[in-house]
Amino acid sequence: MSKMKSIARASLEKLRVMSRVTARWSAGFLLVGGVAVAAAQPAAPAAAAPSAADAKKKTVEVVLTQAKVVKGANGAEQLLDATAVKPGDIIEYRATYTNNTGKAVSGLVANLPLPEGLEYQAKSAKPGAELVKAATKDGVFAAEPLMRKVDGKLERVPYSDYRSLRWTLGQLPANGVTAVSARARVEEVIPPEPKTATPAAQAPPAVTVTPAR
Repeated sequence: MSKMKSIARASLEKLRVMSRVTARWSAGFLLVGGVAVAAAQPAAPAAAAPSAADAKKKTVEVVLTQAKVVKGANGAEQLLDATAVKPGDIIEYRATYTNNTGKAVSGLVANLPLPEGLEYQAKSAKPGAELVKAATKDGVFAAEPLMRKVDGKLERVPYSDYRSLRWTLGQLPANGVTAVSARARVEEVIPPEPKTATPAAQAPPAVTVTPAR
């Protein structure tokens, strides 16, 4: 049990680090499209380095969370702390985007990888409909359910083979907030690697932002 808790704590810490790194990366990527260009210019020699708060104001901030989905005594779903997980648990991953650039951002695309050990839950991606597509490890995105040819016949791809989700979110207005989420069942909890000070964790999905093509 203590090993499982250590794995879960490491997973959450990695989730927080991914959130910060992704937010910085995504903002830089969006700068290519002309959003908050001033943030990409080198500071003048006499100017003080921008504070973390100032930098945050010029980005599309991404906050990642994970929660365990359980049913209460009355049958209603509850989202609980996911610091400890085990095979069979259903985890909801949510990425919330906040536009701090001061102007509308267009071409917003969210990518949510689904690592080995997680089985995507059918139709759990939100928002759904035409905004989200899925892919296996081949990276070819299509609407759910994915199909493949086996012996010349079309059949559905098992949800355990889904490895990525992609949402085409379009435009996010200044100060706007939007979120995407999906659920996955834990098939296997990756144990800690031997002879390391920090135990390896089940890698939580990393969410990235890319301009739509």
